[in-house]
Amino acid sequence: MKKINVFVLGSKGYTANYGGWETFVHGLIDNRKDPGVSYYVFEIVHSKSEEGIVKADGLTRIRIFVKKRGSSTMMIYDAKCTAYALNYIKENGISNPVLLYLGMRIGPLVWLKKPGIKKQGIRVIENPDGMEWKRTKWNVLAQMYLYISAHFMSGAADCLICDSEKIRDIYDRMPGAKKVRKEYIPYGACPVEELPEPVPDRVRLFFDKWKIRKDGYYLVLGRYTPVNNYEMMFRGFMASSSARDLLVITNYSEEKPSFHKHIKESTQYGKDARVKMAGTVYDSELLKYIRKYAHGYIHGHKVGGTNPGLLEAMSVTDVNILFDSRFNREVGGDAAMYFADAEELSGRIEEADGFLKETIHEYGTKAREHMLKNYSWDDTIKKYERLFYEVTQDGYKCNQRT
Repeated sequence: MKKINVFVLGSKGYTANYGGWETFVHGLIDNRKDPGVSYYVFEIVHSKSEEGIVKADGLTRIRIFVKKRGSSTMMIYDAKCTAYALNYIKENGISNPVLLYLGMRIGPLVWLKKPGIKKQGIRVIENPDGMEWKRTKWNVLAQMYLYISAHFMSGAADCLICDSEKIRDIYDRMPGAKKVRKEYIPYGACPVEELPEPVPDRVRLFFDKWKIRKDGYYLVLGRYTPVNNYEMMFRGFMASSSARDLLVITNYSEEKPSFHKHIKESTQYGKDARVKMAGTVYDSELLKYIRKYAHGYIHGHKVGGTNPGLLEAMSVTDVNILFDSRFNREVGGDAAMYFADAEELSGRIEEADGFLKETIHEYGTKAREHMLKNYSWDDTIKKYERLFYEVTQDGYKCNQRT
C-alpha cells in the first residue's frame, strides 16, 4: 500500500489551546480513516527545553521553539517549520511527502523555495482560510503584505483547499491562483443531541461561578477582535429587554488593552449585570454543555471562510443568530437567524426570547440536519485523504478546478 506522509504547518499544534486551526487539526487527526496516511504536526513552544519530537498513537508532533515577538511570532514559526520539514524529509528519506499549509503567512518564502521543494518531490497544499488581509486587527502595511502573501502562497501550491465556496470564488479571481487546482472541502462538525446527566462537577461549578442557568443565557464565543463585531453584539444585546444573561467566552484579557478599553468605554457593558465576561475556556467537554444549555448563540464574525466555532455551535445550540455575511449565510442557510446591525440584533434576541419549545426544537433539528448533510467529518476526511493520494501521483497536474 502506498504510504503518504503529511506535514501540517500553520497551527499552534495538536495539543495547543483552542483555536480555529487547532480545532481543524484535531478534526483531521482524530477522525482519520486511512492507515496509509501518516501525520506530522508542528507545534510551537516558547521554551528551548520543550523542543523535540513526540510520537504517540500514530501521530508525530514536532515541537519548534520560537521566542514571543508579537505579531511576527507565527511568521517566524512558520519559516522555521518549513526549513525543518524540508531537512527532515531529506534526511529521513520520507516517501510521498505533502506539506499542508494552514494559512498564507509566509507566501513569499514558500514561493522562493518552490524550485527546491519540487526537486525533492514534495507536494504543497494550502488551506488559505479566509480573507486574512481584510481583518481590521492588522494595520494597512500588514494587510498589504498579507494580500501579496496570499498571491505568492497560492502560486506556490499544487492545490488550494477552500473550506467555503465563496473563498474559492475569490481565489478564482486572484492572478496568482487562477491556474491552480482548487477543491472545496468544508470543515467537519459533530452534532450533539444529548449530553450525560447529571452534569459533571466542573460544569456545575462553572455555572455556579457565573450565576447562569440552563436556557438562561445567550452565548458569544470567539476571538476578541474588532472584525468579530463585539461592539455591535454588546450594543444589540444591551438594547434588548431580555431577562437572560450574555455569557461571553473570549480572550479579552490576552488581547490588546486598547481594544478592550474601547469596548468598555463605548458600550458601558460593565453597567449591565446581564453581561458576563468569562474569559477563555479550553475544556472541550465543558464547552459542549455551555453551547447546549444556551438559549441561543450569537456569532459576529464578518470575514473569513467557514468558522469552526460556528459549525460547533450549530451542531449543539438550537438557536443561532449570525451576522449577515455571505460566509455565515453559506453555513447557516435557513437554519439560523441573521442581523446586520445592533438594532436588528436586539430585535432577533427579543424574537428568540419569545420562541415556544416547538420552534426552538425545529431550529435545532434543522441546524443539526444541515450540519450532517453538508459538514460531516466523515466526508471531509475522505476528501482530504483522496486528495493526498492524487497530488502524490506521478504526472499530477494542478491546473484544474474541481
